[in-house]
Amino acid sequence: MRSKLLSLLPSLLVSLLFFAQGTIAQENTGSKEALLSNMFPTSCSFSGQFSQQKNIEGLPVPLISNGDFFFSCDLGLIWSTDTPFIEAILYANAANSYRINDKGDVTPLTGIARYSMSKIVMKLLNGDTQYFAEEFSIVPSNNADEIKLQPKGSYMKKGIEHILLTVDKRDEQNKSIDFIILDTTGQTTQVAINGIVEHDIEGRRASFEQCEEHYPDTTFWCKILRSPSYLERY
Repeated sequence: MRSKLLSLLPSLLVSLLFFAQGTIAQENTGSKEALLSNMFPTSCSFSGQFSQQKNIEGLPVPLISNGDFFFSCDLGLIWSTDTPFIEAILYANAANSYRINDKGDVTPLTGIARYSMSKIVMKLLNGDTQYFAEEFSIVPSNNADEIKLQPKGSYMKKGIEHILLTVDKRDEQNKSIDFIILDTTGQTTQVAINGIVEHDIEGRRASFEQCEEHYPDTTFWCKILRSPSYLERY
Protein backbone atom coordinates (compact mmCIF):
# COMPACT_ATOMS: atom_id res chain seq x y z
CA MET A 1 0.00 0.00 0.00
CA ARG A 2 2.80 2.38 0.96
CA SER A 3 4.65 1.69 -2.30
CA LYS A 4 1.46 2.41 -4.26
CA LEU A 5 1.01 5.70 -2.44
CA LEU A 6 4.61 6.64 -3.16
CA SER A 7 4.17 5.79 -6.82
CA LEU A 8 1.09 8.04 -6.95
CA LEU A 9 2.80 10.93 -5.19
CA PRO A 10 4.55 12.44 -8.25
CA SER A 11 1.34 12.50 -10.30
CA LEU A 12 -0.56 14.01 -7.36
CA LEU A 13 2.07 16.72 -7.00
CA VAL A 14 1.90 17.48 -10.72
CA SER A 15 -1.90 17.69 -10.56
CA LEU A 16 -1.74 20.02 -7.57
CA LEU A 17 0.85 22.17 -9.34
CA PHE A 18 -1.32 22.55 -12.47
CA PHE A 19 -4.36 23.26 -10.31
CA ALA A 20 -2.46 25.94 -8.40
CA GLN A 21 -1.15 27.51 -11.60
CA GLY A 22 -4.65 27.52 -13.10
CA THR A 23 -6.07 29.10 -9.95
CA ILE A 24 -3.39 31.79 -9.92
CA ALA A 25 -3.99 32.51 -13.62
CA GLN A 26 -7.72 32.87 -13.01
CA GLU A 27 -7.09 35.16 -10.05
CA ASN A 28 -4.66 37.28 -12.07
CA THR A 29 -7.11 37.58 -14.95
CA GLY A 30 -9.91 38.41 -12.53
CA SER A 31 -7.88 41.11 -10.78
CA LYS A 32 -6.92 42.58 -14.15
CA GLU A 33 -10.53 42.69 -15.27
CA ALA A 34 -11.51 44.36 -12.00
CA LEU A 35 -8.86 47.02 -12.56
CA LEU A 36 -9.93 47.55 -16.17
CA SER A 37 -13.61 47.75 -15.29
CA ASN A 38 -12.88 50.97 -13.40
CA MET A 39 -11.24 52.44 -16.49
CA PHE A 40 -13.50 51.39 -19.36
CA PRO A 41 -16.93 52.73 -20.37
CA THR A 42 -19.89 50.89 -18.87
CA SER A 43 -22.64 52.06 -21.24
CA CYS A 44 -23.44 50.10 -24.40
CA SER A 45 -24.26 53.22 -26.40
CA PHE A 46 -22.72 56.67 -26.18
CA SER A 47 -21.42 59.56 -28.24
CA GLY A 48 -18.97 62.43 -27.79
CA GLN A 49 -16.14 64.44 -29.28
CA PHE A 50 -12.53 63.53 -29.92
CA SER A 51 -9.19 65.15 -30.65
CA GLN A 52 -6.48 63.07 -32.27
CA GLN A 53 -2.79 63.94 -32.47
CA LYS A 54 -0.28 61.89 -34.44
CA ASN A 55 3.45 62.46 -34.21
CA ILE A 56 5.20 61.22 -37.35
CA GLU A 57 8.95 61.04 -37.75
CA GLY A 58 10.17 63.59 -40.26
CA LEU A 59 7.32 66.05 -39.74
CA PRO A 60 8.14 69.16 -37.69
CA VAL A 61 4.65 69.41 -36.16
CA PRO A 62 2.11 66.73 -35.20
CA LEU A 63 -0.97 66.02 -37.30
CA ILE A 64 -4.04 67.11 -35.34
CA SER A 65 -7.64 66.26 -36.19
CA ASN A 66 -10.95 66.79 -34.41
CA GLY A 67 -14.45 65.44 -34.72
CA ASP A 68 -17.20 63.46 -33.04
CA PHE A 69 -18.22 59.83 -32.74
CA PHE A 70 -21.15 57.53 -32.11
CA PHE A 71 -20.69 54.08 -30.61
CA SER A 72 -23.15 51.24 -30.15
CA CYS A 73 -22.46 47.69 -28.97
CA ASP A 74 -25.19 46.55 -31.38
CA LEU A 75 -24.13 48.52 -34.49
CA GLY A 76 -20.50 49.57 -34.26
CA LEU A 77 -18.57 52.83 -34.40
CA ILE A 78 -18.74 56.00 -36.51
CA TRP A 79 -15.58 58.13 -36.18
CA SER A 80 -16.33 61.42 -37.95
CA THR A 81 -13.51 63.93 -38.56
CA ASP A 82 -14.46 67.52 -39.39
CA THR A 83 -11.07 69.30 -39.19
CA PRO A 84 -8.64 69.68 -40.86
CA PHE A 85 -10.55 67.59 -43.43
CA ILE A 86 -13.91 65.88 -43.61
CA GLU A 87 -13.84 62.11 -43.35
CA ALA A 88 -15.72 59.32 -41.60
CA ILE A 89 -14.47 55.91 -40.54
CA LEU A 90 -17.14 53.25 -40.05
CA TYR A 91 -16.45 50.07 -38.08
CA ALA A 92 -19.44 47.78 -38.43
CA ASN A 93 -17.49 44.80 -37.11
CA ALA A 94 -14.05 43.24 -37.34
CA ALA A 95 -14.70 42.15 -40.93
CA ASN A 96 -16.37 45.29 -42.30
CA SER A 97 -14.71 48.70 -41.94
CA TYR A 98 -14.91 51.65 -44.31
CA ARG A 99 -13.52 55.12 -44.99
CA ILE A 100 -15.89 57.74 -46.44
CA ASN A 101 -14.54 61.01 -47.86
CA ASP A 102 -16.26 64.38 -48.14
CA LYS A 103 -17.74 63.39 -51.52
CA GLY A 104 -19.38 60.29 -50.06
CA ASP A 105 -17.01 57.83 -51.73
CA VAL A 106 -16.74 54.62 -49.71
CA THR A 107 -13.48 52.65 -49.51
CA PRO A 108 -13.05 49.41 -47.52
CA LEU A 109 -10.31 49.58 -44.89
CA THR A 110 -7.61 46.93 -45.01
CA GLY A 111 -4.45 45.99 -43.16
CA ILE A 112 -3.17 47.45 -39.92
CA ALA A 113 -5.59 50.43 -39.94
CA ARG A 114 -8.61 48.15 -39.64
CA TYR A 115 -6.87 45.74 -37.30
CA SER A 116 -5.74 48.37 -34.81
CA MET A 117 -9.16 50.01 -34.55
CA SER A 118 -11.26 46.86 -34.51
CA LYS A 119 -9.00 45.09 -32.05
CA ILE A 120 -8.12 47.97 -29.75
CA VAL A 121 -10.38 51.02 -29.91
CA MET A 122 -13.57 49.04 -30.59
CA LYS A 123 -12.85 46.68 -27.70
CA LEU A 124 -11.91 49.58 -25.45
CA LEU A 125 -15.18 51.40 -26.16
CA ASN A 126 -17.05 48.12 -25.79
CA GLY A 127 -15.53 47.68 -22.32
CA ASP A 128 -14.09 44.27 -23.25
CA THR A 129 -12.04 43.77 -20.09
CA GLN A 130 -11.52 40.07 -20.77
CA TYR A 131 -9.75 40.75 -24.10
CA PHE A 132 -7.31 43.26 -22.57
CA ALA A 133 -6.74 41.10 -19.48
CA GLU A 134 -5.78 38.14 -21.66
CA GLU A 135 -3.86 39.91 -24.44
CA PHE A 136 -2.00 42.61 -22.49
CA SER A 137 0.20 42.92 -19.44
CA ILE A 138 -1.30 45.63 -17.26
CA VAL A 139 1.04 47.97 -15.43
CA PRO A 140 -0.68 50.27 -12.89
CA SER A 141 0.86 53.68 -12.23
CA ASN A 142 0.99 55.91 -9.17
CA ASN A 143 -2.03 57.64 -10.67
CA ALA A 144 -5.10 55.49 -9.93
CA ASP A 145 -6.74 56.74 -13.13
CA GLU A 146 -3.89 55.64 -15.41
CA ILE A 147 -2.63 52.25 -16.60
CA LYS A 148 -0.16 51.01 -19.19
CA LEU A 149 -1.09 48.11 -21.49
CA GLN A 150 1.77 46.12 -23.01
CA PRO A 151 0.89 43.50 -25.66
CA LYS A 152 1.72 39.86 -25.02
CA GLY A 153 1.17 38.33 -28.46
CA SER A 154 3.99 38.30 -31.02
CA TYR A 155 1.79 39.76 -33.79
CA MET A 156 0.65 42.71 -31.71
CA LYS A 157 4.20 43.27 -30.48
CA LYS A 158 5.32 43.79 -34.09
CA GLY A 159 3.26 46.96 -34.30
CA ILE A 160 2.60 48.25 -30.78
CA GLU A 161 5.03 49.04 -27.99
CA HIS A 162 2.40 49.98 -25.40
CA ILE A 163 -0.87 51.81 -24.81
CA LEU A 164 -1.21 54.37 -22.04
CA LEU A 165 -4.82 54.74 -20.87
CA THR A 166 -6.07 57.58 -18.66
CA VAL A 167 -9.65 58.08 -17.50
CA ASP A 168 -11.05 61.13 -15.72
CA LYS A 169 -14.38 60.46 -13.99
CA ARG A 170 -14.24 63.26 -11.43
CA ASP A 171 -16.95 65.16 -13.29
CA GLU A 172 -19.82 62.76 -14.06
CA GLN A 173 -21.21 65.30 -16.53
CA ASN A 174 -17.97 65.51 -18.48
CA LYS A 175 -16.13 62.19 -18.41
CA SER A 176 -13.00 61.86 -20.54
CA ILE A 177 -10.87 59.00 -21.83
CA ASP A 178 -7.35 59.56 -23.17
CA PHE A 179 -5.14 56.92 -24.70
CA ILE A 180 -1.72 57.10 -26.29
CA ILE A 181 -0.56 54.34 -28.63
CA LEU A 182 3.21 54.07 -29.07
CA ASP A 183 4.15 51.86 -32.01
CA THR A 184 7.41 50.03 -32.57
CA THR A 185 8.68 52.73 -34.95
CA GLY A 186 8.47 55.34 -32.18
CA GLN A 187 5.40 57.02 -33.68
CA THR A 188 2.72 58.05 -31.18
CA THR A 189 -1.00 58.52 -31.68
CA GLN A 190 -2.84 60.33 -28.90
CA VAL A 191 -6.64 60.32 -28.75
CA ALA A 192 -8.65 62.37 -26.27
CA ILE A 193 -12.35 61.55 -25.93
CA ASN A 194 -14.59 63.93 -24.02
CA GLY A 195 -18.12 65.30 -23.84
CA ILE A 196 -19.36 61.72 -23.49
CA VAL A 197 -23.15 61.35 -23.56
CA GLU A 198 -24.57 57.94 -22.64
CA HIS A 199 -27.74 56.79 -24.42
CA ASP A 200 -30.22 54.69 -22.46
CA ILE A 201 -31.28 52.45 -25.34
CA GLU A 202 -31.28 48.74 -26.13
CA GLY A 203 -31.30 46.73 -29.33
CA ARG A 204 -30.28 47.35 -32.94
CA ARG A 205 -33.43 49.23 -33.91
CA ALA A 206 -33.11 51.77 -31.09
CA SER A 207 -29.38 52.12 -31.78
CA PHE A 208 -30.05 52.73 -35.46
CA GLU A 209 -32.63 55.41 -34.68
CA GLN A 210 -30.20 57.07 -32.24
CA CYS A 211 -27.51 56.99 -34.92
CA GLU A 212 -29.80 58.69 -37.44
CA GLU A 213 -30.64 61.33 -34.86
CA HIS A 214 -26.94 61.93 -34.29
CA TYR A 215 -26.11 62.16 -38.01
CA PRO A 216 -29.30 63.49 -39.68
CA ASP A 217 -27.46 64.70 -42.81
CA THR A 218 -25.58 61.47 -43.41
CA THR A 219 -28.00 58.76 -42.32
CA PHE A 220 -26.52 56.38 -44.91
CA TRP A 221 -23.59 55.96 -42.49
CA CYS A 222 -26.02 54.38 -40.03
CA LYS A 223 -27.49 52.20 -42.77
CA ILE A 224 -24.03 50.85 -43.58
CA LEU A 225 -23.44 50.05 -39.92
CA ARG A 226 -26.78 48.28 -39.66
CA SER A 227 -26.21 46.30 -42.84
CA PRO A 228 -22.92 46.45 -44.79
CA SER A 229 -24.78 44.89 -47.74
CA TYR A 230 -26.47 48.31 -48.10
CA LEU A 231 -23.35 49.35 -50.02
CA GLU A 232 -24.47 47.10 -52.87
CA ARG A 233 -27.51 49.37 -53.31
CA TYR A 234 -25.82 52.65 -52.40
